[in-house]
Amino acid sequence: MTSGYELTTAITNIFIFIVSLFCLFKIKSKPWKYFYLFMCIDSFMGVIAHGIKMSQRTNDIIWIILSILFTITINLLLYVFKNIKIKNVIILSSILSVIMLIQLFLNSNYLLTFVIYVLIAFLIIIYSVIKSNYKNQKYFLIGFIVQIIGGILMLFKTKIWILNHNGICHLFTVLTLIIFYLGIQKKD
Repeated sequence: MTSGYELTTAITNIFIFIVSLFCLFKIKSKPWKYFYLFMCIDSFMGVIAHGIKMSQRTNDIIWIILSILFTITINLLLYVFKNIKIKNVIILSSILSVIMLIQLFLNSNYLLTFVIYVLIAFLIIIYSVIKSNYKNQKYFLIGFIVQIIGGILMLFKTKIWILNHNGICHLFTVLTLIIFYLGIQKKD
């Protein structure tokens, strides 16, 4: 087991897992089920990455896998909000994953590529939500705003009490998942 910030970050991943698992079983919408399934997988892998001591090489491999999974999860939001086909989710995820792997092997910052991609995807999704006729669009917009705030706190490496930037961002993710769930329930 790890300690300090890594351990508290692993615990916040457990919170994400529990909320995602709950939503996975309560939601009827197939696209949202895919999203929450991948949130479960991402958070489970996050518990491993942050909660278990391992060699740097093993940790790097876990993070490569996590980056690919995160890419799929973000692209599933495009599937949900933009109605892109699953095959396109796979293609987009594959392309971005290959770019990040090349950057990793070139010792370049692949996380910056991921962050830029997430921002672009979020802007596309937020625009789609604003232009939509969803009765519950305010839930999704609030959820994205909450997640963007969490992401900003993560980028600025904010620390509060026993939580570092990762743990703080994870708590914002939990809140986002709950807000999305409330919006989905209003829609169904």
